[in-house]
Amino acid sequence: MLSNDTCEQYKQDLKRLVQSWSVARVSKKSKDLTSFRNTVSEVAQSYASFPLFTLHEMLQSMQSTCERGMSGQYSSVRTKADIDWLMNQLIRSNKLTPDPILSESDENEELLLDRKTQPAYGPQSIVKVAIIDDEKSVGGLLKAMLEQFSFDVSYFESTADFEISLQQTQPDLVLLDITMPAISTEQVFDFAQQLVQRNIKVITCSSLFNFETRLHAVRAGVSDYAVKPVNVYSLVEKITRSLKRQVNQNYQIVMLDDQVSMGEFYQAVFSHVNVDFHFFQQAEELLDAIEHLQPDLFLLDRIMPSVNGLEVASMIRQDPKFDFSPIVFLTADEQLDTKLNILAHGADDLIAKNTPTPLVLKQVMARLERSAFIKSFVSKDPLTGVLNHGQIVEAANHQLRLHKRHPTPCVLALIDVDHFKDVNDSHGHSAGDLVLNGLGQLLQSSVRETDLVGRYGGEEFVILFVDCELAQAHKKLDAIRERCTKMHFVQHKPSIAISFSGGLVDLSEHKELPPAISEADRLLYLAKESGRNQIKI
Repeated sequence: MLSNDTCEQYKQDLKRLVQSWSVARVSKKSKDLTSFRNTVSEVAQSYASFPLFTLHEMLQSMQSTCERGMSGQYSSVRTKADIDWLMNQLIRSNKLTPDPILSESDENEELLLDRKTQPAYGPQSIVKVAIIDDEKSVGGLLKAMLEQFSFDVSYFESTADFEISLQQTQPDLVLLDITMPAISTEQVFDFAQQLVQRNIKVITCSSLFNFETRLHAVRAGVSDYAVKPVNVYSLVEKITRSLKRQVNQNYQIVMLDDQVSMGEFYQAVFSHVNVDFHFFQQAEELLDAIEHLQPDLFLLDRIMPSVNGLEVASMIRQDPKFDFSPIVFLTADEQLDTKLNILAHGADDLIAKNTPTPLVLKQVMARLERSAFIKSFVSKDPLTGVLNHGQIVEAANHQLRLHKRHPTPCVLALIDVDHFKDVNDSHGHSAGDLVLNGLGQLLQSSVRETDLVGRYGGEEFVILFVDCELAQAHKKLDAIRERCTKMHFVQHKPSIAISFSGGLVDLSEHKELPPAISEADRLLYLAKESGRNQIKI
């Protein structure tokens, strides 16, 4: 936090701003607006060395608005309205204890660091997993199974052994048994909390699954809880979810407001959390643009000249692909009737325009994360854990739409398990389900964050290699095919080994999806006819 002297100095600087603006806003002389702009610049310079990004953005927005008003780009009415809003933000925030705009690091900065320091798992990156379990047979078997999914796995018999290894390397995630000799359950969870504080994800493993142990896990900040005996395919899904590998892109926010300054201000604010931000002044422009965008959240102004925000919210909800995209209103009207009316039109939340910016950011990010979790849950195929048929088809269509505007290569792969009927006939449908579940997790854990995997139907899967050339995709998929042939998808006797065949097409060479799928299917059939266990392009 800022020192008391600095906070007191800020109060004096805020008084200077208020006094200077009270003169400039009623004056018709350009020199008074210039004087205010200079005061803002001086105050901004005083805090340049402090990590107060919200204050920096607000002062920068004031300077920008002043300059546009001085050059005639903005009318005097608009200049006054925009700066009034920014000044009111500073004044209202300063009445709170502590002032959220003076939040140096704290929750707001931690939020930014959490967003910006997530490990980027590129095509060559390997996730490091550490297993801590006193039972060597359990730990060794789990290590062998996870290594089949391209994880770099280390096994440790105790927390003490693991701590020695930390001097050399740090894993991305730890699978931690909570019942071990020479250490109490409370100490295990204290240890887990220490790992979380070091930015290491933790999944606890135990044969116990009661209220007390689950509560300890939550309080320790662990990512997930696996029940022994562990299903390796379920565990792989927990690992990828804990590391957020299923997130394929940054959040995308669309904002509608008739004031350009509002859009510019919030665009600057959300740029600090790597949000893809799109601002529109006209409802028609927004509705036309979202045909090509995939907004994760809408920020709407309620009152606008030609069409009100409630009508826009209703039109957005008419499109089923935005069923799970939160709609949040920024409005000066906080009346209960207004809130109820907003909810009745399909919106999810209302944020008062006088809410301090750090709190707006925190509230919006919480909405985004909750929405992403719900979308992920409903978009998955329940058996395999990858995208379901509708979602992978929509993703492919979206890539085609994007290609029309920004030509980038994208490869579509259609694969099919070889002799899958024999698996069901010889081992039963439950074994067949395990094979599909395992293959889905293998595909998901073997591709980049930007690639997409979905179950097309039955034993067929679709993979979208985004921003990837055909030869690169073929090499990658063939490596996955080879790895698949070496896996044992059912661990008990008799074990089951499988292979798959596939067809690859350059999606960007097709104007619509059905012809691309048909061509991939033709190549898949050719691979089957040529002896199976191969990829055709």
